[in-house]
Amino acid sequence: MKSPATSPVQQATPLSHQPLPREHLPRALGYVLGLVTAVDFWSSLSVLLSAEEIQAGMQASPSDFLWIITLYAGSGIATLPLIERASRRWHYRNLIASGIALYLAGALLAAMSSSLWLMIPARILQGIGGGGLFTMSRVYLQLVTPQSERPAQLRAYIIGLLGGVAPLPWLTAALVQAWGWRATFLLQAAFALLMLITVLLKLRAERHTPRSLGSLDWLTSLSFALGMMLLLHGLEGLELARFGAGQLSVLSLAMACLGFTIWRSRQHPDPLLRLNVLNGRRYLVGLGFYGLYYLVNGATSYLYPRLFDQALGLGLSATGALQSFSAIVTVVCLPLYFRFASRLGDRRRLIAWGFACAGAGMLWLCFAVGHEASWPGLLGPMALKALFPILGVIQIAGLTYTEVPHEDFSHAYALKNIVRLIASAFSAGLISQYWLINVSRCREEALLQCTHISKQMPFASVFGSGTSDHTPITLQVGQEIFIVLAFVCVLGAAFVLIQKRLR
Repeated sequence: MKSPATSPVQQATPLSHQPLPREHLPRALGYVLGLVTAVDFWSSLSVLLSAEEIQAGMQASPSDFLWIITLYAGSGIATLPLIERASRRWHYRNLIASGIALYLAGALLAAMSSSLWLMIPARILQGIGGGGLFTMSRVYLQLVTPQSERPAQLRAYIIGLLGGVAPLPWLTAALVQAWGWRATFLLQAAFALLMLITVLLKLRAERHTPRSLGSLDWLTSLSFALGMMLLLHGLEGLELARFGAGQLSVLSLAMACLGFTIWRSRQHPDPLLRLNVLNGRRYLVGLGFYGLYYLVNGATSYLYPRLFDQALGLGLSATGALQSFSAIVTVVCLPLYFRFASRLGDRRRLIAWGFACAGAGMLWLCFAVGHEASWPGLLGPMALKALFPILGVIQIAGLTYTEVPHEDFSHAYALKNIVRLIASAFSAGLISQYWLINVSRCREEALLQCTHISKQMPFASVFGSGTSDHTPITLQVGQEIFIVLAFVCVLGAAFVLIQKRLR
């Protein structure tokens, strides 16, 4: 019996990569690829941690700093649709090594930058190299690993990724305090160099039959890149209280570019991104929860350093140590999770528990900082936060791709990482704008109050409570944001339990 005819756009592209024999699989393949993926995470997390130092060192305004976030995410997103096409001609191993090399060059250029104009090409180069590492590493693991070996390699991959990220906050804080903001990018470069050497020595080229690159639709690529860059910067700079014609025109142009990209992809017989994977409702629901997870994660990645360092005055070193503590708790809990995962039941309930734990940790943190807790009093909330990746994103990943055909996995994972980069950059940018606007507003109100009191009591010393000591102001703004994020987590838990597709 003949299978039903499909449109040219929906026809799967034959795979040019085949699994390696079991005896040829590198013993530490999953760990190595997890650490390679961590290279991408280092770029965004370390920049958010040392945001204040980078802004001060470059004398950049808050809007200038948004470009440092946007350019990396935007250029990374622009490369994702090209990965599958490039893999037709070259091995994933070589593509991964080339990506790390470009990332390394961008990090070194960023460390030597003294102005925003020098930082722009550096972050673009970093994004082009690093933005696709997550997708390439995960797809490489999927393609070269026999199905019987895949679960063990995936567990190693998760441990390698989260373990590679765990020491980052502490290392970044310690080096930035010792050597200044340039240490942020030098640390990224050092880790990238280590992973480049590891990839060249440890990874084997997969079985590969080179094929034609096919018809490259450069118009679609440029439209997609421009649309994503405009969308990211428009959303990151979104100030609802000051939304005007300028932001509306930027977002409108972004949506027009992306709409053209979708139309062209639907019409093209061999599109850069096969959008038919979006026809699966399970995949779409999973993509939505991915986005929600990374929205929360991106916001807290910016917020924790501001709250601990500025509001509580713990200093950058203690701030980095607290974040590394939370990440280490996650890594320590992973073997326990893998051991008892089969007994934990419905993954949908685990995802709900993950969002609930994240929300409870934020509310606990608001209570703790409100009582002027020292850093030991913050260990509990940070430990509870550590459960979010295990009960959240790992479960979402385990359910999202079960109905995605093997030949479409690279397209599906590229789309997922587009959502990740957009959600993370958008939430970090939006929270940074909200933080700066409201801290400034609260300071102005405090200053006006002090001025009013000083007129009534001209001989009183009131300046210490208003201008120089802004800890209560930043603390109040931070608590407000955490309460909103906790509410978002509660809604996320409710949606997970209500929906029926992802289970």
